[in-house]
Amino acid sequence: MSADGGSVHQTGRWLGLTGAALLAAAVGLVAQTPSLVLLGGVGAALGAYDRVAVPPATSVAIERSIEPTDPGVGESVTVRLTVRNEGDRTLPDVRVADGVPETVRVVDGTASVGTSLRPGASTTVTYEMTGGNDRCVFDPATVVVRDVVGVVARHDRVAVSPDSVTWKRPSGKAMLPLIPAVYRRPGQVPVDDGGSGQSFYAVRERRPNDPLSRVDWNRYARTGELTTVEFQREQAATVIVVVDTRQAAAVAPGETAQTAVERSTTAALALVEGLPEDGHAVGLAALSPQESWLPPGQSEAHRRQARDRIREDRAFTATPVTESPDVDRLFAQLPEAANVIFLSPLCDDESATVARRLAARGHPVTVVSPDATATDTAGHRLAHLERGDRLRELRAAGVEVYDWDQGTSLQGLLGQAGGGR
Repeated sequence: MSADGGSVHQTGRWLGLTGAALLAAAVGLVAQTPSLVLLGGVGAALGAYDRVAVPPATSVAIERSIEPTDPGVGESVTVRLTVRNEGDRTLPDVRVADGVPETVRVVDGTASVGTSLRPGASTTVTYEMTGGNDRCVFDPATVVVRDVVGVVARHDRVAVSPDSVTWKRPSGKAMLPLIPAVYRRPGQVPVDDGGSGQSFYAVRERRPNDPLSRVDWNRYARTGELTTVEFQREQAATVIVVVDTRQAAAVAPGETAQTAVERSTTAALALVEGLPEDGHAVGLAALSPQESWLPPGQSEAHRRQARDRIREDRAFTATPVTESPDVDRLFAQLPEAANVIFLSPLCDDESATVARRLAARGHPVTVVSPDATATDTAGHRLAHLERGDRLRELRAAGVEVYDWDQGTSLQGLLGQAGGGR
């Protein structure tokens, strides 16, 4: 996409120069100092140029490429922005800033460039962004062109294609490995009760209202008895997604890396969207001093409410609050025997204790743990080893634990989960 036009304004670079020049010239005349008179004349000329200067036209073409074009949730995206001078004049000072969506973060490189371009010349800037969880739309790129001495500038906003990127959420079936193995029947979980279903449960005496399709005709042919076959009744699973958003969980392996809280909330968005597709009722809670609880549901309105809660509720954003969350209150809100997916970096003993207590209360628990540790210093290596110990202890206690490496997307994690821990 190219631009040619835009608004023009003075940069103020030489603000007050004319007055200073006239003052210098006056002092030079009074003091009979030719150098001051000459300096004042030059300053006055430059001040006059400031009022009549016109910047070059923004005759630039901007191209954007995105790789990969269909990223999964949790995957980073590389953007290349190429700026080309399509005019017949040199652009002495051209600056371009890409319109990065507000909901993502640039974690490597820079989304802006400043350079000079001869006619036909181009320059490319590359940056990496992450944190997207749905369709993100780019704002128009900002183009600023200045004259050779920088006293006047032309601003323009340029729409560039492609203008959006969509992070693909995993389907509900792809997320089923995150529900403990005993409950991994796609879309439904068995209960210890007879009724309609697919798996044989028992045979009982026929009742007047029983459908003919469930009569055991083989037994009738052998014995003359009319009996009814019962199958194992199935019902949708209830899954509660609990996100550890304590300040202690807002850790990252590097300054530009996503924090564990950011990765956990990204995964939570995918879970509350994907699991209801298979009939599961999904609830949402934050392990935070700021209480947030959304009872399980599976309607589109409920999914929208869950999305809004994750994006807007302060409980899902790490804050410098040092108070401990009310864990007992959270436990009391959980439906009996509900499956719990606990998203936590397991960066301290408190988070591991929460997982053990959930399992002890009879909840099938899966821990998805984004690794936020580093190994560049002795202290970081110690934290890495301690986290590894917590993972092993939870697995030894019968808790499903998935270690989510920093470089692995959510889709990659689910692929590992489907093939074992």
